Amino acid sequence: MSLIEDTYTKARFFKCALQVNPASYIKYRGQEHQISESEYNSQLLNAAIEFGIKVIGLADHGSVSGIDDIRNLFNDNGIIVFPGFEIASSEKVHFVCLFDERISTHQLTMHLGALRINSNNPAAPVDLSASDIIKYVKDNEGFIFAAHCTNDDGVLKKRMNNIWRNSDLLAAQIPGSIEDLRGVEDDFYRKVFLNKIVDYSRTRMMIAINSADVSKPEEIKANGASCLVKMTKPSFSAFKLAFLDPESRIKLHSDKSENYASELC
Repeated sequence: MSLIEDTYTKARFFKCALQVNPASYIKYRGQEHQISESEYNSQLLNAAIEFGIKVIGLADHGSVSGIDDIRNLFNDNGIIVFPGFEIASSEKVHFVCLFDERISTHQLTMHLGALRINSNNPAAPVDLSASDIIKYVKDNEGFIFAAHCTNDDGVLKKRMNNIWRNSDLLAAQIPGSIEDLRGVEDDFYRKVFLNKIVDYSRTRMMIAINSADVSKPEEIKANGASCLVKMTKPSFSAFKLAFLDPESRIKLHSDKSENYASELC
């Protein structure tokens, strides 16, 4: 597996699209592509390059098929791929689980088995709780975030405060800014992110990130499909480290000030 070497001399913000899907994912929307898998991968790459994406998280529902084709293609063009998958807990809450860029698909398949994903129905909830899944991913040096937390299968929409307060869950996805949530459901979502509701209070505030189910190449260019992570050089270890210092290292596009633009690759 080759990877174009770039020159990295200082920490800067990189655009990271953390919930990109392979070509097969679109079937969950009841649709199908009119192009081949290879053409989908090429168009996805071109769109990512055009929008300046430097890292993608690859996450199909309970499946790791197609990962190596995308990983090799993107690596050859200077974009890092964090392979993983999306999973639904026994509470029917969705999470995205990502792992080191060097992990093999064999290892990922073993993770799917350990998490009891049904290969015949990979989108179905597993019989493990969210706390079990979060612990497993952490113990296996991965990174997990709550997917589309304000949607029907999201942790906040389902009012799962016990999951929200899990200290090992560091990040949750929203479609825009926290301020965009003002007034939605009596301002519930915004107040939770601001740590202003006692039943959802956390010692370490939840980190808001933007990501989206990218199932068509052009979707990766939407601001809501990516966020900004400050690293010296894009890597999974640097990515995870950034989430331990989120105030200075994790930004949404809505937070981006003009001086970031020159720092983006």
